[in-house]
Amino acid sequence: MKLWQKVYLVTMLLFVVLLNVGMYVVFEMTYQKDIATEQKQAEAEYGMLTMGIVRSFRSLDQQGDVTDEKLQSVIEVYENYYDDIALKLTLWRGDDCIYPEGATASKDWGSAEGKTELVVSGDKKKNIKIQGELYQNEATYFLRYEKELVDLYEGWNKLEIKYMVISFVFSIVLAVLLFIVLRKTMKPMVHLSKVVDDMAAGEWESRAYVKGSDEVASLARHFNRMADRIQENIELIQKEADAKQEFIDNFAHELKSPLTSIYGFAEYVQKANVSEDEKIQCMSYIMEESQRLLQLSYTLLNMAQIRNEEIVKEEIPFPTIQEQVQNRMSHLSEENAVALACETGVASVYANEVLLYSLLGNLIQNAIYACDNGGNVVWGAEDVGEKIRLYVEDDGCGMSKEQVERVREPFYRVDKARSRGQGRAGLGLALCTQIVKYHDGDMDIQSEIGHGTKIFVSLPKCFTS
Repeated sequence: MKLWQKVYLVTMLLFVVLLNVGMYVVFEMTYQKDIATEQKQAEAEYGMLTMGIVRSFRSLDQQGDVTDEKLQSVIEVYENYYDDIALKLTLWRGDDCIYPEGATASKDWGSAEGKTELVVSGDKKKNIKIQGELYQNEATYFLRYEKELVDLYEGWNKLEIKYMVISFVFSIVLAVLLFIVLRKTMKPMVHLSKVVDDMAAGEWESRAYVKGSDEVASLARHFNRMADRIQENIELIQKEADAKQEFIDNFAHELKSPLTSIYGFAEYVQKANVSEDEKIQCMSYIMEESQRLLQLSYTLLNMAQIRNEEIVKEEIPFPTIQEQVQNRMSHLSEENAVALACETGVASVYANEVLLYSLLGNLIQNAIYACDNGGNVVWGAEDVGEKIRLYVEDDGCGMSKEQVERVREPFYRVDKARSRGQGRAGLGLALCTQIVKYHDGDMDIQSEIGHGTKIFVSLPKCFTS
């Protein structure tokens, strides 16, 4: 059973029960009030009747004409006078019933004398009865007053029918209105349930419909925020999975080329009749490819070491950094006919010395390779408030926006043919990204095709790891 159906049935049950109980309580209170009014009226009538009958009996007694016929006549007159209210009188002399004539009604003093008693007859009609001692001379007379509540009984019977009709009509009206309201109210929940099913089926773009500011709308908004986070996380997981797969594919490809060359040259030397010069040349190729594999393994080991080990930072004088980097990069810049210049605006840099040299070496090497003969590369450091900013700038070929977004990925090359010819695997910027991350810094790459590249690395001036 659906939620709205459960709510519908429970609400209808509660309404019907509470409506009937409430109406019954109101009707019962009103009914008891009417009964009490009838009892007071009966007591007043009984008092008036007894006074009138007693006066008549005393008059007959004074006249000496007290006979059963006279007494019956007096009672009959009074009974007929109240004929419109279904009044019944019974008269006893001692234990003998003398009115109505020939009656054998017993004298039952079940109630207090002179007080009203509400009795229910066999046909479930209610009567009011009052009885007591009426008059005493030579004998004692007793009178019983009985009044049928005909009008009250019939009126309440009609009212009971109206009550049942009203209850039925109200129940039907409520059932229809409640059905409409609940279906409309639960419609967003039904839609939300469908969205959940859609997302379970893989449709991550599905979102709940939000309208209004009630609890259901608030739930829909919270659900949409949750769905956004789930979709973002799934896309991130998928992106990371794709990146890992691409890394594996690229790594396998990087291993394939040098291993194929090594195996080919080795097989050639082993099986062919080659001269000493050819052997030396083949061994040279084998060593070059082996050097590529060695450099690749060192780079991957460095990346793994940065991830798994705590790095130690220290304050390094910038002149020392300048001297070391210039010495390491001067041969490469001369070989590629690129001018390498350094600018400084700081006294020292707080970092891990080995990783800092690796960072600057990779950035400057990439900048040199990006330049044609006669190009220029400028690197240095500057104070920018709470951070030291290292920068490397070249006037080389530059990169497109898409290339800038992907250049930090492992094994990604901007110029694949040129990079392979230079023995580069495309891990330099991936390693630099790891180094910057573990120094709590950030790296910004700005580039445009034909207008060179600028790379900025911001590092905290001093921090504890």
